[in-house]
Amino acid sequence: MTTKHTALVLGATGIIGRNLITHLDTRPDWTVKAVARGAPDFATRAEVRSLDLLSPDSFAGAAEWLKDVTHVFFAAYQERPDAAELSRVNVALLRNTVEALEKHAPGFRHVSFIQGGKAYGAQFGLYKTPAKETDPRHFPPNFYYDQEDYLRDASKGRRWTWTALRPDMMMGLAVGNPMNLGNLIGVYASLCKALRVPLRFPSTPRAYSILANVTDATVLAKAMEWAALNEACAGEIFNITNGDVFRWSQVFPRIADAFGIECADPQPFSLTEAMKDKAPVWEALTQRHGLHPHGLKKLANWAFGDFIFHVENDAFFDVNKARRFGFQEMHLDSTQAMVALMRQLQAEKLIPA
Repeated sequence: MTTKHTALVLGATGIIGRNLITHLDTRPDWTVKAVARGAPDFATRAEVRSLDLLSPDSFAGAAEWLKDVTHVFFAAYQERPDAAELSRVNVALLRNTVEALEKHAPGFRHVSFIQGGKAYGAQFGLYKTPAKETDPRHFPPNFYYDQEDYLRDASKGRRWTWTALRPDMMMGLAVGNPMNLGNLIGVYASLCKALRVPLRFPSTPRAYSILANVTDATVLAKAMEWAALNEACAGEIFNITNGDVFRWSQVFPRIADAFGIECADPQPFSLTEAMKDKAPVWEALTQRHGLHPHGLKKLANWAFGDFIFHVENDAFFDVNKARRFGFQEMHLDSTQAMVALMRQLQAEKLIPA
């Protein structure tokens, strides 16, 4: 007899939550409940509800809805300008969730939560590669560390366990996520085509040739389910990527070819500055091609692109630990996956075909 599980997905409309829900929707042994600020813009059988994760009273009002939850998938995040405040707020989001489930969900068994390259210091533009889960922490603050320490302490002697997953740069179908590499590249290439200019890597030749890796959201979704259901993963941290490495110099010509445009030599410039006057161009493309009217600001975060594309040191993870523990889904060709994602974005009317 198949064991039934009830997932609670927090951050349900982001790139991680959306793709996890889409994955769990295909699994007959899962019932999915999701927390999001607004209604999802994708088809799902999940029960979606809005909760204030910073308010214990909001959770208390949802006690009946939460009572069947067995597994938490925590991908919620709130931005703050100050690092200490960022940590305080995001630990509170997690703590309020866990404490509510301890109180209201007798079958609560596991928390899967997301970290990322910032656990290694990726935000500084340089870290030891390949990054391993056993690498020492950088000098604090870092809200990933504080969330992890909270779970380590709070789970002692309890019936529930936790697992941390560390994807690198995320790519996948989602709108409104500030760090979605696929949307960024797709919108940039679409604008190059519309403006009749070649696609250029917007940074230095050195950055163009670094070794990097990415994480497809579909791979991460499978990893989140795997970690949640395997007792050996309790209290562990796993790097999760597509399983390969690449250079941007290999990717950009393939992207240009997919859009039917030339790929020219790299040239350093600021996407943030260059895109300041491009909203009317995108609006015209939206009307001409019948795209969803999201607007440039919702589709792509150019500051994120400026940071990612200006990293001049290798940036990739060692994923052998997850493989040793039994996760065997990290075998994508990232360049092919990026091209396939461009086609998906076109099919979904997010960028012009």
